[in-house]
Amino acid sequence: MEDEEGVVHALRHAHELLVPDGTMLDLHPVTEGRIETQGVAIGVVPEPEFVETDLPNVETALKRVVAEGRYSPEAETSLDVLQHFDTAEELLERHAEHLHGEDALVARIRSATPPFVVREHAVLRRLRALHPAGVVGPSPRLS
Repeated sequence: MEDEEGVVHALRHAHELLVPDGTMLDLHPVTEGRIETQGVAIGVVPEPEFVETDLPNVETALKRVVAEGRYSPEAETSLDVLQHFDTAEELLERHAEHLHGEDALVARIRSATPPFVVREHAVLRRLRALHPAGVVGPSPRLS
């Protein structure tokens, strides 16, 4: 579980490590993984804690550090991140924690024709490190 204060702390720490005008890239999923075979969705890897808690905390933390003047958003794009599995067992083993108790979904996976793809939609953001008064970053490095 991603605690909002923990994420804010990590983003502030990353800011301290960046030179003024340095770049930070943020990449994280924004959906649960959709399970596909032969181009057809057969289910979703259930991650309610991620959707209800972690994702909102990460998004709120990013907004907070931008509002603090630590970062300036420069660019954003979205993309799909694909995980490929040759067999049902490989997929079930990789996602066992989230598929525990999902008997109907596990049965659909086992009865489907491989290979499988788990597709997560993600966002990639480029943020510029700002160093306003009172927010100190490292000294520029000399070459």
